[in-house]
Amino acid sequence: MTKIHPLSKITAHVLLILAALVVLLPIYWMVISAVEPNADILSTVVHWLPTHFEPGNFQKALRSQPFGRYFLNSFVMSAGIVVCQLITSSLAAYALVFIPMQRKRSWLFLILMAMMIPMQATFIPVYLILSKVHLINTYFGLVLPFAGSAFGIFLLRQGFVSIPRDLVHAARIDGASEWRILTSIVLPNSKPMLLTLVLLNFVFHYNDLFWPLISTNTTNMRVIPVALSYFLSQEAGQTLQWNLMMAADLVSILPVLLLFLIGQRYLVKGIMGSAIKG
Repeated sequence: MTKIHPLSKITAHVLLILAALVVLLPIYWMVISAVEPNADILSTVVHWLPTHFEPGNFQKALRSQPFGRYFLNSFVMSAGIVVCQLITSSLAAYALVFIPMQRKRSWLFLILMAMMIPMQATFIPVYLILSKVHLINTYFGLVLPFAGSAFGIFLLRQGFVSIPRDLVHAARIDGASEWRILTSIVLPNSKPMLLTLVLLNFVFHYNDLFWPLISTNTTNMRVIPVALSYFLSQEAGQTLQWNLMMAADLVSILPVLLLFLIGQRYLVKGIMGSAIKG
């Protein structure tokens, strides 16, 4: 094995520390802005520590809008999308890997092509379809457009490829059905990929603004990103309350941060295991 020079280790650690500081600086600025008066934020003098503490900003921010309802809507939407994608992606990926069929490469190519289509290009026809069946401003309208995912199929397919075929063949010889093989053999051996799909999808749709903004039109169906955007729509002559917006931002990212802290180990395994196979 090639011995790494100590100077290279030091240089790598210094660069990583600097990169971490660059990433953490906006978060630190958001934290101090959330606990100080708005006048201090707008001051031309840059200060790295708050000069005046206003912990009541959190209470004011959460009382300014029905955040309890917004949190509920965000969780219902994100959890619904995650559950639907786990079902559809696992079934499709299982078929691509373990079910004998012709032109598997062609189907995989089409899935990869679907990943290249921007979601914004499909929102207008999707909106028109949902409006025809009266699903706009409903939980179904928030979830159904994302019930299937080309990325989810590709990710789980990459995980399923690493499972030994002999396990599946042995299960079939013992008389196990395809559903039993999927639920008892394939999915338990693909936990890192499944949790990676859960984490990435939950975070992405929890932070999504565009589709919930155009597919909902009443307060009781709004989600967290839409609620945060309301802080930017102040009436003429009013000063934007950056301190309240930063306080609401901090509260809104806590569920996602907690989810990542719990599942980061599986996320790394899942991303490493999604390298191109077979």
